[in-house]
Amino acid sequence: MKKNIFLVLYVVFLCTSCEEFLEEKTDGLVSTEKFYQTDADLVAAVNGIYQGMRADVNDGQMWPISSVEIISDDATLGGSITSERFALDDVSYDARHAYIQRTWAGAYRVINRANSLLFYASKTSKISDQILRRTRAEAQFLRAFYYFRLVQLFGDVPLVLEPADVTKNNLQPTRAASQDVYKQIVDDLKYAEENLDANYPYSSVNGGRVTQAAAKTLMGKVYLTMAGFPLKDISKYQLAADKLKEVIDNKDTYNLDINPNYANIFSADEAVKAADKERIFYIKGASGFPASLQAYTRMKSNYLSSSLITASTDYVPFLFSAGTTTYNNLSGGTTVPSVQVDDAISLALPIGFSYNYGGSRYDKFYMSSNGFISFINRSNLASNLSSVKDPIIGPLMDNLNGSGGVASYATTGSAPNRVLTVEWRNWRWKTGTTLANNISFQVKLYEVDGKIEMLYNQISDPVNTTATAVGFRVSPFYCSIRNTATAPDFKWDFSISSYSTNITRFQPGQIFTIIPSGVFEWADARRLVSINSTYRVTKYNDQINTGYTDNADDFHWLRYSDVLLMYAEALIEMGGAANMDIAMEQMNQIRRAHGGTSAAPAVPVLTNLAYTDQNDLREKLRLERRREFTFEAQRWYDLKRWGIMPEKLRQQLSTQFNQPIANYGYINEKIMFWPIPESERTNNPNLSQNDGY
Repeated sequence: MKKNIFLVLYVVFLCTSCEEFLEEKTDGLVSTEKFYQTDADLVAAVNGIYQGMRADVNDGQMWPISSVEIISDDATLGGSITSERFALDDVSYDARHAYIQRTWAGAYRVINRANSLLFYASKTSKISDQILRRTRAEAQFLRAFYYFRLVQLFGDVPLVLEPADVTKNNLQPTRAASQDVYKQIVDDLKYAEENLDANYPYSSVNGGRVTQAAAKTLMGKVYLTMAGFPLKDISKYQLAADKLKEVIDNKDTYNLDINPNYANIFSADEAVKAADKERIFYIKGASGFPASLQAYTRMKSNYLSSSLITASTDYVPFLFSAGTTTYNNLSGGTTVPSVQVDDAISLALPIGFSYNYGGSRYDKFYMSSNGFISFINRSNLASNLSSVKDPIIGPLMDNLNGSGGVASYATTGSAPNRVLTVEWRNWRWKTGTTLANNISFQVKLYEVDGKIEMLYNQISDPVNTTATAVGFRVSPFYCSIRNTATAPDFKWDFSISSYSTNITRFQPGQIFTIIPSGVFEWADARRLVSINSTYRVTKYNDQINTGYTDNADDFHWLRYSDVLLMYAEALIEMGGAANMDIAMEQMNQIRRAHGGTSAAPAVPVLTNLAYTDQNDLREKLRLERRREFTFEAQRWYDLKRWGIMPEKLRQQLSTQFNQPIANYGYINEKIMFWPIPESERTNNPNLSQNDGY
């Protein structure tokens, strides 16, 4: 008698710590070939394979997703530090790590279910050719998908293509060479693309079911991966480009396109999800634990509530630098006489362009004699950061006096590179009105990237400056610059309690530069969707099911923007001006659709990219992939394919933990493969271990 497939898998791979597997409902699982008698039997069997994927998105079981996020340079560990999570965070995991063990076991669980269907499914009088072909194609796609995961994570892995059976002596397989695993993946996907349906309506029955477009897209990704590290078979770039172009050229047939609203890609609303054409291969989220292809996706809990994953140090809201330059007085500007007295604020003044400040757009400002500009009309009550809640920029906030000085502003340059300069020249920095004017200072606002510069020319020291502040307020942050004359320090917080700085002196020609957002451009709407003000991931924030349990967010394994960017990557690596021009246009399509903001006043989409050479365009492509797929479990695989993972992780950890890069010398090429789980090797002596573990 044939063995129950799930129990045999348990014997073979010994998923000893996975209680969830033992508790799993067996709808769709099969034990003998006699089960497959009708179309409904085969559909139930293939649905059972999909159900095996649920652990990828369920609470506490997101190992294939959360693990690669924490290890990458995009994410870090949030919440309480536990040994296993921290081992992922600082890349110090070993072969006993439970997340690694469960990722291995979960993949082979799905593979074994696919093997069962493929081994036992055969034509009968009650099974139609269409259903037989389609379900076999789905099974081969899903087997290919999980072998692709395994070969990327572990390198050489056992290539099991039949159900585990003690009578066939296949319980302790050896590791197959990566090239052989990739060959099987490609063979499976070729059958899948020839026999899958073109598309399905978004529904509880077929939502998430694989399609011909999914097979072509995954094959393109497989070819692109084979062209990079570790195989480095550059002939695959052409194959990747050809396959991905088939998807692009037939997007109407496959009902695919860029979603013009980036946030809607991750909505939990059924109507919004049904209208989304980005989705190619995904897990359909649903409240509860339905018996169809759907699954509750507790992405929100893992990302937003428990802080399992938070943005890395690259996702800081502002990049700060300090230095010195030549201070040049503003010439030819418009004077503001109303400010050239004590405790005064101007009427609305034109910025000269639409300035993005904290995600809001402003075209006017108000200038105060007390060393700040505001973006909303306000009285001149407070002169310190700790007292204000409205959006302001304060190059020198104190009880200043403009008597005898000049207040002026000017907008220079042409779109999209205009600059507003606001100057307080020959100003009195003091409490009271008796001392001579002793300082000039400016603030500059840059249209293209939202950059802020503060410049100073100090003649003599002030007195009684107990409450001077240098910084700005942009909701929800209070941002302060301290120690201006020695070692300038920049800090942001949500508190208003500690932003008086007792500044007494600036270096000659002091300049402070603040560039908004480390990874994203300031106007990039993807930034606002992906990360909140506390640097937690908000991309999967189900607003309909407001709790953190049974959420209905879909999780995308493949989507249309990925097709465009993978196609662009293949063309860039193939080289040639024509290829690179086409690649740039794929990137600009996405920027035009996903990068703009609708905040008033209306702002055009992000500026189209241009490039100087192949390497310049390559770096722009890599940055666009990082922005577009933030926290979609793509970054680790991208870094590995590009062969730059060790250096990126060393840089990230050095900054995150404030340690010398030399402390992370153990992060080298060997960590680009995970260890073979020790429990698997204990029960299968034919499994060798990866180098370095």
